[in-house]
Amino acid sequence: MIPDLVLPTCSAVTQERTYWRDRWKAQRLALLESRKSEDNSFWNDKKGIKKHFIGDLNEWREQAETRINGMGIKNGSRVLEIGAGTGVLSVPLAARGCEVIAVEPSPLMGEALTEYQRGQKTREITLIPKRWEDVTREDLGEPYDAVIASYSLMVADIGEAVLKMQHACRGTTHIFWFLTQPLWAQVNAGVWKEIHGTAFYGEPTADCLWQVLYEMGIYAHLSVEGGCNPAYYPSIEEAVTEFHDRMNCTTAEQDAILRTYFARTLAKSEKGYFLNGRALGAHIWWAAVDQ
Repeated sequence: MIPDLVLPTCSAVTQERTYWRDRWKAQRLALLESRKSEDNSFWNDKKGIKKHFIGDLNEWREQAETRINGMGIKNGSRVLEIGAGTGVLSVPLAARGCEVIAVEPSPLMGEALTEYQRGQKTREITLIPKRWEDVTREDLGEPYDAVIASYSLMVADIGEAVLKMQHACRGTTHIFWFLTQPLWAQVNAGVWKEIHGTAFYGEPTADCLWQVLYEMGIYAHLSVEGGCNPAYYPSIEEAVTEFHDRMNCTTAEQDAILRTYFARTLAKSEKGYFLNGRALGAHIWWAAVDQ
């Protein structure tokens, strides 16, 4: 469970004040505890990664171009992306002549990124195959004009992660994060207790992250953006199959609960069944010269 924490007073910020940083950590650890038995084989499943992180590249490209334009990154900039995944942002940035260094610990994600980059015939992208927590200053080299983390800071010590981003940046730092719970977490929250008998804790959201930054003396901008494109399933059974591991289901009875839930909640269109809900994201950014 998330421990009760004493709410700070509205006095001047000090370096010692860590209420929101501790709150983030407590929620992340509670989430990890609830999912500790989850099967992580998904990250070694090339088919699954292609489906969920590549999907319809035309839709991803449109969203990527919108984000890049919103960040105001100039062509030819030196850019660091943390948790670059399959290159949704890194490859279009490289296509604009940017020198891109991508931090991505998953071998299959890195493989997909390289494949995407070569297919687009862009400038070469340098890959650092490590978790952000394990990256050293020597790995990073000279400071960057832009440092980006798009839905990738799934760390317990968010303050340490942000400080490392600060040290690497001479221009602007950009974090994209959940303003509301993502749709998959809304599913978990809706049915987890019925399956497991305990509460489900979702990701800490962007309001918490902004408060962490404020405690650190970083006065960031925040803009709201729409959520990601929905995932479609040809049948309810396909949705059950995907969420079986995500929900830590181990029995036929648990699968039946999940099946009943999806039969009640999934919407349907000409593309198939999809999660019917609203999820918003946030673009949080600040300039090094302002801090």
